Amino acid sequence: MTSHADVAVDEPSVNARFDRLPVARIHMAWILILGAGYMIEMFDNSVFSFLAPTIRAEWGLSLGQVGLITSAVFIGMMIGAIGGGRLSDHFGRKPVLIWGSVFYSLTSLMSALAPNFEVLFVSRVLTGVGVQATAGVIMVYISETFPNRARGRFISIVMLFGGLAAPLTAMCALAIAPSAAGAWRWVFVIGASGFVIAVLAAFALPESVRWMTANGRTPQADIIVTRMEAAASRRGELPPVEPEPEPEATPSGSYRDLLAPPYFRRMLVLGSAFAVFIFCLYGYGSWLTTVLVGRDLSQTEALRIASIATWGAVIAPVILFVVSDRIERKTAIFGAVTVAGAAMIVFGHTSTITTALIAATVISVAIQAATTSFYTYMPEIFPTHVRGVGAGMISGIARIAGIISGVSVAAIYGHLGAATLYLILGVAMFLVGVIAYAFGPRTTGRTLEEISSS
Repeated sequence: MTSHADVAVDEPSVNARFDRLPVARIHMAWILILGAGYMIEMFDNSVFSFLAPTIRAEWGLSLGQVGLITSAVFIGMMIGAIGGGRLSDHFGRKPVLIWGSVFYSLTSLMSALAPNFEVLFVSRVLTGVGVQATAGVIMVYISETFPNRARGRFISIVMLFGGLAAPLTAMCALAIAPSAAGAWRWVFVIGASGFVIAVLAAFALPESVRWMTANGRTPQADIIVTRMEAAASRRGELPPVEPEPEPEATPSGSYRDLLAPPYFRRMLVLGSAFAVFIFCLYGYGSWLTTVLVGRDLSQTEALRIASIATWGAVIAPVILFVVSDRIERKTAIFGAVTVAGAAMIVFGHTSTITTALIAATVISVAIQAATTSFYTYMPEIFPTHVRGVGAGMISGIARIAGIISGVSVAAIYGHLGAATLYLILGVAMFLVGVIAYAFGPRTTGRTLEEISSS
């Protein structure tokens, strides 16, 4: 007679069966939906930085008020990262993706209708909540739902969509904002396209198989995997699956669970590195057009330079699509932030438009490469029951740095000038690479279960 334990060991788990599946058409359909959603989220996230000069001129805002609105989205993103991760661990990845998209679309419309500084500030806080809750769960969803041999490549595809958001936002701002008084409001309306993503996600995306097995819904997960196996087997024989016990259902994790080793150390390392990175990222990006205008360029010229430079964000995911699953995540982060830091120092000290444009483009490529590597890395280092809350905590901690960045960068730029500002940001970028490379765990090419147990 065969015991229950023997059956559990001899039979491959749903997760193991899922991991051995090759990349198929269904994966491409899923990644297109996720990529389009991420592009809209990044559009909503960055839109104010491109509209800031126009809104400042129309409403007579001070640099301090511009800094506060810039920081507003980070207040929301901190809440969305921490809260959204916890909700996705408890209710599932799919519901947070759907309702987060609905929420940030509504708040983008609120920004479009804002009558004054105060309402715009509140709407940007709320937009940050929805954007980060949804963006965070997209990265967790990819790490759990796509083959471990290609996690980096699929996140590179999503980040390619995200990279397209920057030039798209810049072009929309350049084409619409200067056309008439108040025309900038229509740029915010474009950000409400998340409603379409919510509908597509509701009907086309399955729940994460790993989340279902971890939450006692193995029969539903088995149905999804069986269908995918049947589709894949029509294209050829499937690779063998390693027998392993079915994972026991584990209650969704809490913030307290992150205090256990080794997760606390991983959260501390990645949280501190990502926080400094976010400070530099938004300290540079949110003030790019404002700094260019401060160099006696017109708003149109500044937006044009920013628009050209942002195309660098499209180049980085293409490069990482080729190499991301061949090199360690922490090595990729170190290389990317070192290049970004050096280019920031050049940007801050140059007096020519051509050099500024080249430096800004290099910064865009390097920052997007580092961002892609970070977003691949963060969900990988936690087990399923705390993956959402763990990645969310790292992102949430980093948003505190974003809040500080919005106000402190305004003070540094106002009192010390662009050269000192970008020297500080460049050195800080190098520090990010040192922290990640020296203390981060290895994850590339390993299954999520191997990473969790190491």
